[in-house]
Formats: sequence, structure tokens, C-alpha cells
Amino acid sequence: MVQGETAAGNRWIKRWSRFKIIVFVISVICFLLLMEDVTGAYRTAWIDQTMIRLVQWMRSGFLTGFFKLMTNMVHPVVLFSVSMFLIHILKQRRYLVALFGNLVLTLLLNLAIKGNIMRVRPPEDFRLITETGYSFPSGHAMLAASFYGFLAFLLLQTKMKAKHRGFGIASCLLMVLLVGFSRIYLGVHYATDVVGGYLVSAIYLLAYTLVVGKYLNLDEKFFESQKKPEKNHLLSSFYYAFSGIVEGIKSERNMMIHYFALCMVVVFGITLKLSVTEWCICLILCAIVISLELMNTAIECVVDLVTEEYDQKAKKAKDMAAGAVLVAAAVAALIGGFIFLPKIIALFT
Repeated sequence: MVQGETAAGNRWIKRWSRFKIIVFVISVICFLLLMEDVTGAYRTAWIDQTMIRLVQWMRSGFLTGFFKLMTNMVHPVVLFSVSMFLIHILKQRRYLVALFGNLVLTLLLNLAIKGNIMRVRPPEDFRLITETGYSFPSGHAMLAASFYGFLAFLLLQTKMKAKHRGFGIASCLLMVLLVGFSRIYLGVHYATDVVGGYLVSAIYLLAYTLVVGKYLNLDEKFFESQKKPEKNHLLSSFYYAFSGIVEGIKSERNMMIHYFALCMVVVFGITLKLSVTEWCICLILCAIVISLELMNTAIECVVDLVTEEYDQKAKKAKDMAAGAVLVAAAVAALIGGFIFLPKIIALFT
């Protein structure tokens, strides 16, 4: 009976993993096609024009007030309050770092994409509120989908009653839709801007929840499978290598910091439009630091396996491995400063 349940669980895990891969691939393809369209032939203009006419027909005093309220559901004060409430309810303070990191990465990703596409907002005579900046993709839609989508992911892990969990997840999804539509109703975004924001958030969330889920020991039934590749030694080697990377993220705090730094480098690199040479330098440095951190963790595990008692040689091995990571990280930070600081100063001046 237990073996049957385990086999059924493994089959469900595989199906769920395949579903997420399919959603990820479809979202990437749809976003790339939409981005190419709004910056080129603009064949989706009929969608935007239809939504504009629909909104003009719908507008009323009550709905205007309602959607002005909904658009502020991604205000920093609101998001902070919701985060504190969730942490209090679930009694999980460690979620705060994941929630904060989610918001920062979403904002930087949105700015990076907007700065490269530079789509102008709808005409001013159609707007009901004042907004500045570029239009595609919608920042409010991205924030809503990323924040409330991540809340739904966290709620999915809880042991609360099914009806309460279902109500919370449904509320999060409804909030995502209302915030997105509020941007169209208030005339500060086209419908394609909102759709683009949702697609980017879907791509981003699938990656972010994978990493954070491993780090916080969440979603184990979705990600954890004991079955390993058989017969094909090449696939087995890739499997074990990937497992080592995941285990490093899951068990080592410093590894999470390094991966967060890598994400920041990518986002700022897109925003500041690094050259090919600068991209190569930054990515090589990140790879060196992360690889050394993995080696440091491996050395610590081997030393602990050999002896649990204090030994001067064991201490020396651990300290030297940690020192190698520190040297690489310091040099990477110094070179990164030479590359990024002049561009950041130029950006703000």
C-alpha cells in the first residue's frame, strides 16, 4: 500500500514538473512574440483599441473610485502590511527575506525591461491619473502577479484548512486580476502592457519559487523525488551535478547570497546595457565565486565526515577553503565596482 502511494506520488510529481516546464516555455514564447509585436508591426493594436472602447463605456464615478483603490493594492505600505500579516498568521519570520527579495527583483526586472523597450503610455486625454515612465510591461501588473502569486505559493504550503487555504489563494488571484485591469481602466496602460507584465511574472515566479522553495524547504512534495536516472551515465552525471547545486542553495546561506548577487548583476547589466566584454567578465566572476563556494561546502562536509573532534589541520583546511571564497568574492566585487559604478553615476546624473 505504501509502495503504491509512493509510486503514485512520484507520478504526480513528474506531471507537475512537466506542467511547470510547459507553462514556462509557453510564457517565454508568448512574451517574446508580444514584445516583438508592440515594438514592431503592432498587430495586437485591435486588442488595445477594443479594451479602450470597453473602458470608456464602463467608466463611472463608483468604478473610478474602486479601481483607484485597487491600483494602490501594490503600494509599498500595503505590501509591507500584507507581508507582516501573513508572517504573523503563518508564524514564519524567515518568509520576510523571501518576500522582500521578491519585490526588489520584480522592480529591478520591470525597470530593466521598460528601459530597453521604451514604449510610450496611452494618450494623456485618456488617463484618469498621472503616471510617468514607460508603459511596457505594466509595473503594477508585474508587482501584483509576483507578490500575490508568491503569497499563493506560500499559502499552498500551509497546513490550514483546505477551505481557508483555497479562499486565500483565490483572493490573491483575484487581486492580481483587479490590479491589472485597474491600470487599463485608469488609462495609464494598454491591455498588452498588462498581459506582458503577467507573462514576465509567470516566467520569473516559476524560477524564483524553485530557488526559494529549495532554500526554505518548501514545496517538498512538488520538487523532491527519490528516483534517479538509471543506465544513462551521462544523464546521471548531470543529475548529480544539478543536485549538488540545489543542495548548496538549500543548505548554505552564503550560496543564496551569491545567487541573489548573480540576479542583481543580470538585472543591472540589462538596465545599464553592458557590452559583450563586460557581460563575459561579470558572468565569469560570478561563476568563479559560486564554484568556489560549492567547493568550500564540499571540503567542510568531507572534513566533518573524517573527524568530529577539533583538529588543527581540519581547521586549517576549512579556513583556507573559506579564504579562497573570500578572495574571489572581494576581487569580483572590486571589478564589478569598476564596471558598474561609472554607469550608475551616469544613469542618475
